[in-house]
Amino acid sequence: MKPTRRSFLCTATALARAASAGPGRYLIQTRGDASFLARLAARELLRGLVSLGLPGEVRLAGTEEKPGPGGCLLRFEVSPASFQNSESYAIRAAGAEVTFAAAGERAVLYAVFDFLERQGAFFGIDGDSYPLEPPRSLVLPPSGGEWNASPRFAARGLLPWPDFLSGVTNFNDEDFRAYFEAMLRMRFNTFALHVYAGGPTGAESYLSFDYAGAGHNAFLDTSATGRWGFLPRRTSQFTMGAAQFYDREVFGSDAARFAADPWDAAERARLLLRKSLAYAKRLGLATGIGFEPYQVPDEILRALPPEAKPYNVESPAARKVLEARLGQLLEAYPDVDHVWLWDTESASWDAQKGRPATLSVTPFQQAHDFLRRHAPKTRLVLSGWGGAARHFEDLHQRLPMDVVFACLNDMTGWDPVSEAFAKLEGRDRWPIPWLEDDPGIWLPQFLVNRLERDMNLAERYGCQGLLAIHWRHRIVDPTAGFQSRFSWNRDLAPAPYYQAYARTQAAPGRDRRLAAILNDVDRNQTILSTGTGLVNNGHAVTHEYSGDYNEGFTFWEPHSPSPAVIQSQKQVAAALAQLRDGARPGAERERVDYLTGHVEFLVSYTEAWTLAQRIQKTLDAAAKMKQAGQTEAADLVRAEAVPVWLDLAREVRRAVLRFQAIAANRSDLGTLASLHDKFVRLSLIRLRLSIEEYLGESPTEVESAYREAVRPDPQAAARLIVPTRPGLLGKGERVRIMIVAPGADPPGRVQLLTRLRGEQRWIAHPAVLLGRHTWQVTLGPFESNAGLAEYYASATIAGKPVVSPPDAPRNTYFVTLA
Repeated sequence: MKPTRRSFLCTATALARAASAGPGRYLIQTRGDASFLARLAARELLRGLVSLGLPGEVRLAGTEEKPGPGGCLLRFEVSPASFQNSESYAIRAAGAEVTFAAAGERAVLYAVFDFLERQGAFFGIDGDSYPLEPPRSLVLPPSGGEWNASPRFAARGLLPWPDFLSGVTNFNDEDFRAYFEAMLRMRFNTFALHVYAGGPTGAESYLSFDYAGAGHNAFLDTSATGRWGFLPRRTSQFTMGAAQFYDREVFGSDAARFAADPWDAAERARLLLRKSLAYAKRLGLATGIGFEPYQVPDEILRALPPEAKPYNVESPAARKVLEARLGQLLEAYPDVDHVWLWDTESASWDAQKGRPATLSVTPFQQAHDFLRRHAPKTRLVLSGWGGAARHFEDLHQRLPMDVVFACLNDMTGWDPVSEAFAKLEGRDRWPIPWLEDDPGIWLPQFLVNRLERDMNLAERYGCQGLLAIHWRHRIVDPTAGFQSRFSWNRDLAPAPYYQAYARTQAAPGRDRRLAAILNDVDRNQTILSTGTGLVNNGHAVTHEYSGDYNEGFTFWEPHSPSPAVIQSQKQVAAALAQLRDGARPGAERERVDYLTGHVEFLVSYTEAWTLAQRIQKTLDAAAKMKQAGQTEAADLVRAEAVPVWLDLAREVRRAVLRFQAIAANRSDLGTLASLHDKFVRLSLIRLRLSIEEYLGESPTEVESAYREAVRPDPQAAARLIVPTRPGLLGKGERVRIMIVAPGADPPGRVQLLTRLRGEQRWIAHPAVLLGRHTWQVTLGPFESNAGLAEYYASATIAGKPVVSPPDAPRNTYFVTLA
């Protein structure tokens, strides 16, 4: 049957008028019988037009209202027969009418977000931001012309890696909600989650299972767990005032820190993720989750009969274990679209070293058969680290064609998308480039030029999808935003993209300088990174400087930052600081300072690395002297290690305080916890203990310097942090908002102020103290057809009012009511 042409009118004044025409009426017309996605498109348009700050009246309206003189009708149409791609759309202008025509209702949403981006909006993982100066009119297609858009990749999205405190490991319900809302606005449509399930890396609660009469100890990482180089630390032991960023002794997901036992932890994690994936589904996102079939929890392995040992994926026991895991996965997450099975990480590193192992087809074939029997609409994805691509050509001949092939780029993304993807004719393939690499996960990383290469290669190799791996949020948004836009517009280049991003971070004039700085940093790698620019045996050579999968601050490694990079990143920091110092107080200064602070942190961190290496060399020399029975070892440590440690203490303090001053979201709080657990502990505590081993006790000047280094910053500005800002509520829905007020002075009267858009009066909602300087409050429900509400946090600190966002109530956080 031929698809029928149907339309839901969602009209608004185009705001495309001369400045002398005066304020117009910007009406967004909606139908009462509109679907959820249709209502959402209208209200997201309202949200965007209001956020732009254009003059005039902007509101939802009935279908009979007219915009009047100076207005322009924007007409949204759903017309499946007019487009070959179900996600395509066109934005057309004809006289006083602008039409958003799309193949489907989700494509209408994409058209809205594209339209808003053309007006200056930026959509990132951490949320949306708009130019600091409101435009005088909207940018529209020429009369009689149109903007066409079709995605370059059918599957576009993110693969956030768990395990580190800066990523999804620490998520609660509100964090997942905000994350999926951000993905929708970025025009992504696919989410995937890898879950470690045993072996040397342990197992995570999302996919915990029982087998052979035994369970296993699975958990999500918190600041109290001991994986990935972490040592359990009470957050109250975090120095320099950092303890005030956390509400209790453990930082992490509530599903982990409030669990009574491994089974309770697993149930809490499953409920959290199940609810979150259902929310993603409601927004139209495809979801997937998976594990490594070659890795099985140690407790389950011990429970197997001796006849099934050593564990062999070809054995009957392995098939039964695999099917038990798949059954549990489908029971826990019945709505997932994809089940991912991963080759092991160690196999990839072995392959890079010239020791490739055979990858058995058996577990993947068995999983495919299981899904065909029990979940025929769920697709299997075969994935792995870069080494998995070495098996693609063989497995392509042996696995059913509906199995998707995916893998990460080698060398944490410094190697390009594998050419193996080009040899998979007829099969869906999804390469996974890196928005950031975890050997440098504390460092700012601007990798747009690298991502441009990878996305172009993926398209050239015939790939139908592309997902990107990441941990952090706001600091990777400059790269994530490019992935979002470049997935639709192949003509986009890094330099103009950075200009578009910078317009939402700095005021006119300063935005051009900011864009030039970021583009140069990216193109020429003028700040410290793991990439060296060298190639060995066909692979990029990398150096680890802050790998959060181990001790992080591994200053005992043999590599050192180059003098050229040490100098150039100081110049970058100075250029950014000049922009920050010239920025207007409020939103602009906060946004520019966030970028500046990361680079300034990097300058001090690099100096700390260099100083710690000098101390380590002295300690190594002293160890040899001590082993040889030379009594001069202590003299060497006193003469050479102690004065360098005094310099180190100052640089560590500078680095950490600089980061604490800009920490702004849940991801940053996780990074800060990691810095205190590893960077501060190794530099200020462990190296001091090393010195004591030679001197018997710590010198007076060292102890004095330590006390100075760890004291809270007396100059720290009073501020409020709203770590997660959900931006969408359905009828009757509510969500938790957290408010953090770090600093020495106890805040008073912490509250959330809300109002429906268009109302004058703010309603105050007192927040409840969770612990230390963290409060929580409920946002919603809003029983109204207003379409949009706004909110901001407020407190009194040291007798002065402090708000978040910093320009509130002139600028606030918005929540779309759909």
